[in-house]
Amino acid sequence: MACIFLAVCPLLAMPATPLPVPDEPAPALQAPHADAPVIHDSWMDEWQDNLTSSMNYTVQQVDNFFALKGADQYNQARAQGRISLGWEPRTRDMAEFDLRFKIRVKLPALENRVDLLLSDDENFDNQASIKAARQPIQRRSDNTTIALAYRASDDAKLSYRLGTGRRGQIYAKTRFEDMAAWSNQLALFYDAEAYYYNRDEFGAELGATIQYISRHDHVFRFNNRYFYRDMMEDWIWRHEAQYLHPIDEQAAMIYTLFVEGGTEPVNQVGEVYTSAKWRSNPLREWLFFELEPFVLFLRDENFKPSYGMAMRVEVYYGG
Repeated sequence: MACIFLAVCPLLAMPATPLPVPDEPAPALQAPHADAPVIHDSWMDEWQDNLTSSMNYTVQQVDNFFALKGADQYNQARAQGRISLGWEPRTRDMAEFDLRFKIRVKLPALENRVDLLLSDDENFDNQASIKAARQPIQRRSDNTTIALAYRASDDAKLSYRLGTGRRGQIYAKTRFEDMAAWSNQLALFYDAEAYYYNRDEFGAELGATIQYISRHDHVFRFNNRYFYRDMMEDWIWRHEAQYLHPIDEQAAMIYTLFVEGGTEPVNQVGEVYTSAKWRSNPLREWLFFELEPFVLFLRDENFKPSYGMAMRVEVYYGG
C-alpha cells in the first residue's frame, strides 16, 4: 500500500493478517540506521535528516538518565513524530492558525515498556479535524502535555499514563483497547479510559469504531465516542461517519461528517461539521499537504453555517 494511505489511514495495511488498532502511530517513515550512509537529494532531505538526528540525540540523553551505570542501551533510543502547521480561515474567524506536534520516544533503558510522550493535546493519538471543531475538553487553553506511558508488552491491551497537561494539571490515566476482526474487510475497534486530573477531577471515555475496507481499498468508518466529566457531571457524545477514497499512489480524499453534543443543561446538539479533505505527498514520503474545505455549524453561533478552508503542511520524522 502506498505511503500516503498508511499515513492517512494506518488501518489500510490489510493483507491476510489481523487489522491493526485505529490509533496506531502512522508508519510513514523509518529512520536510517545510524551507521548507514545518508544520501541527500536536496536541502529538504538534509533538513529532515538533521531533524531526525537532533531528536534522536536529545532522547538518548533523556534515556541515559534512566540507564544503569555502565549500560549503553540508551544509544538505541529513537524518537518518532510529526509536526503540522495549518491555517484554517472560516466565516467569522479568518485568523485561526493551528500548530500540532506529536513526539513518541521509546526508552530502551526501561526495556522499551515505557514511552515518553510530548504532544499538543492530551490525547497523543488524536487525529482531530479543524481546531474550531474539537471537543470542548480539547479546546481549553493550553492542552500541551508531557507524559510517561507504560505498557507491559507491545500487544498488551492495558496501558497506563502519568503526566501533566490541560492547563498544567497532573493526571493519571488507564486505557483498555481491543478489536474484533470479523474478516479482512470488517472489524470493530473499542476502548475505554478512566483518568483523574488534580483540578478537573475524575473523567472517563468510551469509544467504538466499525470499519469496512472494500476490495478497492475504500475505507468506511463509523465512530461513536462518549466523554464523562465529573466536575460538570455531564456527558459529551460524538458520532462520526468517514469515507476514505484513494485517488492514486500519492493522494487520497477523506470525507467526514460528525455531530457532537452534550447532556447539560439538556441533551442537545452542540455542533455539526462536514468536510472533504485532499491529502497528498507528491514531493517526499515524509512531507504531506492538505486542503480541506469545510462547513461548521456551532450552537454558540446559532447554527449559522461557517464556511472555511483548512490548509496544512505536515512533516514526519523518525522511525
